Formats: sequence, C-alpha cells, structure tokens
Amino acid sequence: MRVWLFITIALLAVACGVAGCEGSLLIPRQKVATVIETQINSPTPINVYFPRRGDEADKVLIALCIKAASNLDIAIYSLTDPNIVGAIKDAKVRGVSVRVISDDGQSSGASGKAAINNLLGVGIPVKINSHSGLMHLKMTIVDGLIATTGSYNYSVAARDHNDEMLVAISDVTFVKECQKEFDRLWNSPVGFINATMSY
Repeated sequence: MRVWLFITIALLAVACGVAGCEGSLLIPRQKVATVIETQINSPTPINVYFPRRGDEADKVLIALCIKAASNLDIAIYSLTDPNIVGAIKDAKVRGVSVRVISDDGQSSGASGKAAINNLLGVGIPVKINSHSGLMHLKMTIVDGLIATTGSYNYSVAARDHNDEMLVAISDVTFVKECQKEFDRLWNSPVGFINATMSY
C-alpha cells in the first residue's frame, strides 16, 4: 500500500470519527481528493484493498462518494453499512446524479430495507431485480473515471469480519465496460423494478 493511502485513511478516520459518519458526512473534500487524483495519475491503474489485512475498503468507497462530482452509479448485492449509505446520500444532496441497483432478497431484510428507504428519502432512484437470479454485482462507477469491483459488499460484516477484496480501477476500457453494463441493467425493460418506500 502506498503511503498516500494510509495518510488519506488516517485523515478520514479523524475527520469522520468513523462511528459518527451515519447520516451526514462532514469530511472536507480536499482531504479525500487524493484518493481519485492519485488513482487516475497512478502508473498502475489498479489498486487492491483487503480489509482483513488492515486495508480500510469502506473508507476508500466513502472517499470516492465524497469526491464524485457528476455521476455515481452503484450496483451492489448487499447495502447495509450506514456510513457508506450516508456517503451515497450526501453525494445526492450535493447535486451528484446517483443511481443504485440492488438485490431483491438482500433489500427485503430489515437493514437492507432501511438503507434503501434512506436513499429513496433523498430522491435517489433505486432498482431491484425481479428476475429469478441474484443481482450479485459489487460495482461503483464514479464520474466515468473509476470503477470498483471485487467481493466486497457494502456491509459491516464485509468491513469487520469477512475475507474480502475491493479493487479500484481507472483503466478507461474497464470503466467504460462497467458503465455500459450498468446502463444496460438500468434501462432493461424486464428483470428490474423501481423500488418504492413501501417496498
């Protein structure tokens, strides 16, 4: 891991107070700017984070949400981590265009339903799968510049307990393919439905 990442994570932890992130994030944007800027300018367009070895993947995701300037598209199987939900909401409040796709089964549990309702409450459109399989993607696309993938669900279990991997990639071809697939799912006339507060 590069030194810049540890410095950024330390700043995030101090600024966010980790436990106090729920609801509204007050992390100054300049303190997380290097997450995206270094990723884009990195000679290697791939950075890998393993939470069980001490890499704070959740802080990377939060930083990416905070830095998003225009678009934030998220396709995630399990979305229950309140800190990440708060970062997504804040992006919308800040004027970023946010879209979320999640899994029907995961979104119907108490924590998943609360997260979806939080997003819907600030006007974020959410779609869930109505097809028989799982919506098993773990993908975030930021401003068409960076896409994340891996096994990492946006959950407390993934953050604190599981063997997981988050990969942030700024390769142009990869990001375009991720965006293309997200748009295909979002615009599909079958297989997905709009979530509502009564869902």
